Amino acid sequence: MSNFLPIPTKRADPLPNLPSQLLSYITTHFRDTHPEAFRKDVDALVQLRKEFVEPKSDAHPAIVQGLLRYHAQLAFLATKFPSNVAVQFSYHLPFPAPFSLAPDATVSLPSLTFERAAVLYNIAALYGTMAAQERRAEAEGIKRALGFLSSAAGVLDHLVKVVLPQLLTDLSSSTAAGYDMTESFLTAMRDFMLAEAQECYWQQAVLQGTYKNGVIAKLSMKVSEYYKSALTAANGTNTPSAGFFPANWIAHITIKQHHFEAAAQYRLSKEDLEKARYGDEIARLRVAEGLAKKGLDSRKGVADSVVSDLKELQSAVKEALDRAVRDNDLVYVSPIPPASQLSQIVGAGMVKLATPKEVVEPVAWLMGGGAGMPALFSGLVPYGVHLALSIYDDRKDTAVRELDGKREELDGLAASTLQSLNLPGSIQALERPVGLPPSLLKKAEEVESAGGVDKIHSLLDQVQRLSRQNGQLLSEAMDILDEEATENENLLAREPHLAQSRQPSHVANQHLIATAGQYDSTIKQASSSDGTVRAKWDEWSHLIDILAGGEDTMSDHIPSTSSPTSLPASVRPLRASLEDLDDRIALRAKLVLQEASRLAHGGSGDVKPEWFEDIFGKGMEKYERVQRDMGDEAQRQEALLERIRTQNEAFLAERKDDPRIKERERSLQEMDMAYWKWREIIDNAEEGIKFHNSFADMLMGFKSACLQFLNSRRTDVGQITAGLQHASISSPPPQEGWHSPPPSGPSQAAYRASSPAPSFPSAPISAPISAPPAPGPAHRPVPTAAPTSSFTLAHPNSSQWQTPDSFLPPPPPPPIPVPSGAGPAGGFAKEDHEEFCGSGESGTDRRFGEKPVYFRREEAGWRRCLDRAGGAC
Repeated sequence: MSNFLPIPTKRADPLPNLPSQLLSYITTHFRDTHPEAFRKDVDALVQLRKEFVEPKSDAHPAIVQGLLRYHAQLAFLATKFPSNVAVQFSYHLPFPAPFSLAPDATVSLPSLTFERAAVLYNIAALYGTMAAQERRAEAEGIKRALGFLSSAAGVLDHLVKVVLPQLLTDLSSSTAAGYDMTESFLTAMRDFMLAEAQECYWQQAVLQGTYKNGVIAKLSMKVSEYYKSALTAANGTNTPSAGFFPANWIAHITIKQHHFEAAAQYRLSKEDLEKARYGDEIARLRVAEGLAKKGLDSRKGVADSVVSDLKELQSAVKEALDRAVRDNDLVYVSPIPPASQLSQIVGAGMVKLATPKEVVEPVAWLMGGGAGMPALFSGLVPYGVHLALSIYDDRKDTAVRELDGKREELDGLAASTLQSLNLPGSIQALERPVGLPPSLLKKAEEVESAGGVDKIHSLLDQVQRLSRQNGQLLSEAMDILDEEATENENLLAREPHLAQSRQPSHVANQHLIATAGQYDSTIKQASSSDGTVRAKWDEWSHLIDILAGGEDTMSDHIPSTSSPTSLPASVRPLRASLEDLDDRIALRAKLVLQEASRLAHGGSGDVKPEWFEDIFGKGMEKYERVQRDMGDEAQRQEALLERIRTQNEAFLAERKDDPRIKERERSLQEMDMAYWKWREIIDNAEEGIKFHNSFADMLMGFKSACLQFLNSRRTDVGQITAGLQHASISSPPPQEGWHSPPPSGPSQAAYRASSPAPSFPSAPISAPISAPPAPGPAHRPVPTAAPTSSFTLAHPNSSQWQTPDSFLPPPPPPPIPVPSGAGPAGGFAKEDHEEFCGSGESGTDRRFGEKPVYFRREEAGWRRCLDRAGGAC
């Protein structure tokens, strides 16, 4: 029976909707790209996943090679897609969380980086399992195991240092991807692999029989140090993972640590005997005896082969100690120093991280033909280019919106000035005592062609619908937090002793509750703003309905008067100035709606990839003329309005008051103002639709963050309980480097420090997650037995450690490469949040210039979570 532990893999759930989801994402996010052009690429990627990822992975080199190919395709895919492609990747934990409410629960994340990290972990696990399956009673088996373990440690090191930091940027908390995707767990597994690899070196040196005792002692001490390092990493202060390891794993690592430290002391005691240091010999043998006893105290659940090895060592130590004490008492009478005065044994590390080139440079390996298949999605524009073009288009759209906002501001100023002067109604009533003025008919025609009152009804209904949907999204997110709080209460009711070591829900979720409160206030303010727009519509709907009703309806509303004998002389220049103002308004509309829009929507063909360093400067230069013209318009209009005021004063001084003319003047002025209110309400409603759509993306991200929090808390349940249960097994004295996990709950408040805060996935999940079907059978190559030599040796025991030293030993051999096919052995964010919510203060509602606070719907589930945050529950 092997004294190495096989490494459990992460089981993946099938993704039956993966092809349609990828094609849908390409359709939505990649311009000028037809998804059907990439259907074969999608099918090839899905087939790789079905063959090598979804079934239970067998520890065979062919499976490892398949996973390496799939990982290389994922790495290449990361150059084409963002991490979040609206696909939920689900994996089971390698060790079911003890005492968890859902021990076989999956961790699901919409992250390609999470998928890549899980595949890398499984590659390392399969390398470790293949090493455990090797028959290490012979040199060739030891060398193969050493190669597998070096590769496993290299893959885990790459996962910790390269992939894990990328994954953390996708997470709402450091444990949202599960305990197995934390630095503590992965580092512990890496050091465990290194410990077993160093043990292979030690075993090879013992089998060879030519090494001096001092050399073997140093090799043995380094084995112990690696096992000790694994225990230390598992008890990391940030997110300790020791509580998630099964009890037999902790016991196995503990007994191995003591075993090899005792073996190192035993070997060096032999060197002391050879050099006549009889007192040091006895002191070291006593240290070895104590370490062996300490190791056997932790043997519960450990394999018999491991316990048997330690017992043989204990027996050899006892026999040597009895002989050394007897000889010293009768013959040598050497003083016995205390253990603290013995020279320290410095471990000699022989293993090195052997990260496969397929993992270090997956894209280069794929493009070089090493994977035996082409790179998928090579025809897609790289995501970096796509992102740069998207940013450029956003800048263009922003420039157009700013120009259009300036136009609306100038048009509103003109309309309010004319309204205060009763223009143009006052001169239209004199110029046309009967019928309708041409300018009014033109405005009525514009209203009717644009949809009239039906368009306003449609826009306002859409605003109301989007507002309700946003409220429902936040309600669903808060229900998730309430579900977690209820589960936590039930857990504490069953396990009351956890109350002192597990964070309460209102502490762990306080960052989410604070964000929910802000979003709650935002929707309240948005609802208030929507109500202001609807009230404006209720006030002006009657007159707008008359304006949109056509010429006959307006003629019935506007009274006629008798023709005057003559018009005042001031009417002609005033009329000319009003016509000039109309021309300026029309020119501005053309300037923005035609010229600027043409520039903005002319495509991005004018942007070359080599421009990326100064893409914004080069691309935005063409808007400078339009911006200068719009700036000049403000000055021209101000001068024109001042002239109209002067001319209107002269007109008022010359005209004669007539009640019938006054009534017609008022009606004409109402129709003119109804036109401007119609435009204003349309603009308000369209701006509201844009706001609610953008805010919905943020709420979808917030809901996703709440789901991550729920899954993280579910998997964290076992950390403290397992730590308490196995405290007697996993708590050697402090000087041995083993410390119990600190009594703190999961670190849920660590909230994505390197990304926008609060920051959520930018793309909402486009399809619901259905229950995955059971994975179908997949072809798996049958593992072949390791080649055996006709000369075999039993697994070394204590009696084999007595070796001659009459000749110089050769250096320890390097790892031998794995046979062919076995794999190489050597070789939108804080910015988004502040745009709508402000940075801790109220932001400005661009529709009304008001300061929105943040909203919250009054529902029982929400009050429960929010009240709990305040300590009322």
